[in-house]
Amino acid sequence: MKFGALVSLVSAAAILAGCGSGSQNQLPLGSSAAAQSKIVSADACLSKGGVRVTPCKIVLTASQPGPDTVTLKTPKGSKGSIVEHDTCGGASGKATITQQSTDTWEVTAGAEAGDCHAKFNYFNNDKRVGWAELEIENMI
Repeated sequence: MKFGALVSLVSAAAILAGCGSGSQNQLPLGSSAAAQSKIVSADACLSKGGVRVTPCKIVLTASQPGPDTVTLKTPKGSKGSIVEHDTCGGASGKATITQQSTDTWEVTAGAEAGDCHAKFNYFNNDKRVGWAELEIENMI
């Protein structure tokens, strides 16, 4: 195979794999995720022990202050509990994070602009065996 053909083949593979230029996570305007604040892919999420939060980053703006729903996944078949800790400060701070069900949480903008984090710690037999982190940016 000639060098020029090899370069073309590698370039085409990179573009198909998502390494090309342009937006890669475009959603149709009518979709539920498009109605939420900006979100990032799961590849950029901080987590351990099979615990996942989706989306893992939310950007709250004046036009989209929330509430946004995040979903928490724990290891299949595991029995344990989730404890949420955050640095957001509630309604007078950067954001409020409220549990809606066993695996869903709601994030709403607070009065203060800035960044904060929520960590979802997963405990089994009183030991922390996993966690996932949600990044929140309030741009209001």
